[in-house]
Amino acid sequence: MTDAVAPVTILKEQASLLGQRTQNIVEARVTLAKSSLDDEVPFRYYFLLFAPALDYRYHLFTVSRGLEFYPVSVKFEDLTYQVADEDEFMRYLADIFSSERTKAIISSLLAQSKAA
Repeated sequence: MTDAVAPVTILKEQASLLGQRTQNIVEARVTLAKSSLDDEVPFRYYFLLFAPALDYRYHLFTVSRGLEFYPVSVKFEDLTYQVADEDEFMRYLADIFSSERTKAIISSLLAQSKAA
């Protein structure tokens, strides 16, 4: 048994924090993609930004994993990274959330939502 935190738990915590920081003007949602019996990756999570005032969703990144919590594969901006453990996963998520691209998307959604 491992003491590692499930990647989906970390993603949901980050989603909650984004909503708090934007007063729920921009929210984040974590969804599990349905897998088929022949799917090599049984768990695939989509991290979506959601602007309720606009009824708009934006797929920010995808996290995929096998039956074990780690390693995970993270696809962001057409690049895929292999992440070995929870600490590395947390560091990589911090990089995603602090990236200029992510900040620009969230700022745009905030501005458009406030104008709507």
